[in-house]
Amino acid sequence: MDNISFQSRIRLTSMNTFNKEIHYGKKNYVNYPWTVKESVISDKAATTDIYDCTAAGFTDGSKVLMLHICPTEPRNNNLSKIEKFINEKIDPNNPYLQGFILGSKNFNPNTPNSPKVFDFFLNIMNKLDIPFSYFRAGDYANNIAYSTLKDEWVIGSELLNAVDKSVFKTPQKAIEKIFEESKISNFDELTW
Repeated sequence: MDNISFQSRIRLTSMNTFNKEIHYGKKNYVNYPWTVKESVISDKAATTDIYDCTAAGFTDGSKVLMLHICPTEPRNNNLSKIEKFINEKIDPNNPYLQGFILGSKNFNPNTPNSPKVFDFFLNIMNKLDIPFSYFRAGDYANNIAYSTLKDEWVIGSELLNAVDKSVFKTPQKAIEKIFEESKISNFDELTW
């Protein structure tokens, strides 16, 4: 992985700004019911309303595979089938491959499998030795999008609709309020 030569930007914004800026067309959205079947492979992709679900992306800078997996959907119980799908769609030997994970809800009695789905994606990224950033749990819904043209992930946060970003001073401080746990890859940069 030493020969990775690009750095993705992760831009944090309000849900309102996200909805104004991100218009990728229906075929580039991972939509409900949020199973592996709705996954998107394209030069840009987005998904919305991530709360107790987990969304993940794998990109090499020229295309992205985006998944949004709902923990209450019975079709998502077979995680090995989802792993097989991922392995068929990406080249784990691609030196430019990077990952992104966002979602999960801890201690939610309505979705006890939520942390399990997030851990599943963590394990895949680690097993394939892919550098990745992640944003785990929290009390707000989020949207995400990725564009290869800008090499940019966009996180639209519900919290930033209610609280102006200037209150947090830095995107890192905002991330600490929005999510219970996060990690920014050395190959990513967090911005407003």
